[in-house]
Amino acid sequence: MTNTPLMDNPAQALEDARRAGIDLDLLDANLALTVKERWSQHDAALELALKLEEAGKNRDAKLQPPPATTH
Repeated sequence: MTNTPLMDNPAQALEDARRAGIDLDLLDANLALTVKERWSQHDAALELALKLEEAGKNRDAKLQPPPATTH
């Protein structure tokens, strides 16, 4: 198996990822969960996103258009 340039220096790859804004601690925490736990979190996040989308649609449906202006 050949090494990719990224794997030639894993410490540098991790530092580059940190500088790019990747939260490596969050990745580690998520990977420490079981697949079942990750799916459960995904399902909860999806449910919340769908509720927020529905709330936005309900709010938008109650908005009134601005009054027409005449020139």
